[in-house]
Amino acid sequence: MSEGNPPVSTRRGDDGTTTLLGGGRMSKRDPRIEALGDVDEASSALGLARAASEDTPDIGSLLLDMQRLLYRVMGDLAMPKEADSVGEADVKLVDDALEEWRDRTEIPNEFVIPGGSRLGALLDVSRSVVRRAERALVAAGFAEEHPHALMAVNRLSDLLFIVARNADGGAELSRG
Repeated sequence: MSEGNPPVSTRRGDDGTTTLLGGGRMSKRDPRIEALGDVDEASSALGLARAASEDTPDIGSLLLDMQRLLYRVMGDLAMPKEADSVGEADVKLVDDALEEWRDRTEIPNEFVIPGGSRLGALLDVSRSVVRRAERALVAAGFAEEHPHALMAVNRLSDLLFIVARNADGGAELSRG
């Protein structure tokens, strides 16, 4: 092991449990841990889309902001119930972005099959992962504990749909 680097593998999870921030162990099958994993996957999907957005820095910047939001959602999941780092300002951040991108984007009136562009497809994958994370948050009882976090995640999936259509630009969309 290199000097100064923290251990990547502690092996404490070999028994099927994990440690929450602030202490305490929990089963990896607990709905809260499942939700944590789904939100982490959503952030990673946004990272993949962000890496493909080099020609559209405004999309890349937006995605980084949304990854930071998801990071705070993960913090709320991993902390004791008293933690509440996602609030009204975060919901407003997503709402404002929704309005901005809705004004910049032509939204089709029919069902869209993803794949109008590479970036649009990556954003659609991100949107579907965010929707799964939202369902996991609800299943974990997160809505009652952190309603603003759930609102922000719910609206994030709508935002990603709009930004995907923007990324598709004038591409011929496959319609359902």
